[in-house]
Amino acid sequence: MVDIDELNRVIARSEEFEGELFQLLESSSFVSNNKSTAVLAMCDIAQEHATSLRELTRIRLLTSAMGMLRLQYEAVVKSIWLLYAASDSAIEKLIAPLTPESEQTANNSLPSFANMMKEIEKKGAPGVYRHLSGFRDYSWRPLNSFVHSGIHAVNRNKGGYPIALLYSAIRQSNNLTHMSAIALACLLENDELTMSVALIYKKYADCLQLE
Repeated sequence: MVDIDELNRVIARSEEFEGELFQLLESSSFVSNNKSTAVLAMCDIAQEHATSLRELTRIRLLTSAMGMLRLQYEAVVKSIWLLYAASDSAIEKLIAPLTPESEQTANNSLPSFANMMKEIEKKGAPGVYRHLSGFRDYSWRPLNSFVHSGIHAVNRNKGGYPIALLYSAIRQSNNLTHMSAIALACLLENDELTMSVALIYKKYADCLQLE
């Protein structure tokens, strides 16, 4: 059974995991183009959500913490879409300077989340798609409920959050962090680095939600 000490331990291990992952990437130089700009921004947004999830869990703002996992997942999906499937035109619309006109253009022309997933599946990333799809099938509805103040949020607000649920959320977040790091390594087109980032899961299996 997972207790509070185990939850605190997995949070600490998660920080070690994230630190080592991005230490592998920090000395790399990314090409300066629209695609790199978009992917880097989306991965950074995803990691901000991951950090927020851990910090909100620490201070027991738990409904907000659970909402962060949903936001992190969406940012990771979009980073993978940008890497493998997005057209140059779509990327340009996403990174355009923010104006009322550019906002409207992006809202009207960028694909829906569901269509992004379909494009990821079609564009040669079946393994990545399988992991993202599995997460969606298992977690999408309850996490949406936390974001939109639905039945899961109300029920947990009244009855409390099981430690096991928080523990699982942290580990799922770490899976998404790992995917972000792999996406960045793939963006660099460095096979050796990509393999190093991919295989680091063996060292940190205790803080990942492995199948």
